[in-house]
Amino acid sequence: MRKPIAARRRTGQRGAYLVEYSLVFLIFVFVMFGILEFGRVVTAYNVMSGATREGTRYAIVHGSQSGAAATSTDIQDKVRSWCIGLDSSAVTVTTTWPSGNGPGKPVNVTTRYTFTPLVGFLASFTIGSSSQMIISQ
Repeated sequence: MRKPIAARRRTGQRGAYLVEYSLVFLIFVFVMFGILEFGRVVTAYNVMSGATREGTRYAIVHGSQSGAAATSTDIQDKVRSWCIGLDSSAVTVTTTWPSGNGPGKPVNVTTRYTFTPLVGFLASFTIGSSSQMIISQ
């Protein structure tokens, strides 16, 4: 005697659940890694922006008439000290004083950081920030 049609269908789909589950799980893992990497990029950008702002603030209060004028190295050290959670040796800091280092003149601080993702199939890329303020002292 032959099996009913419903019983034959069930035996033909025995491994379908396992295949479907593995595909959905794989997609879930990729989405989770994507969310984590995006969060890391946003965090690194926020840290870089804050560090750039702090370096610029340091430069505006240490102008030529402050008694202890800031140099590019001083500002670079200040920015790198604020790069918490990042490889500070990979941070590039550029400081320029377009019109001099006196009060009322602008100072520009630009930072760059090469971000390396955790997953190997994504290429590293550069993030950065820039800030300009007027020297007060």
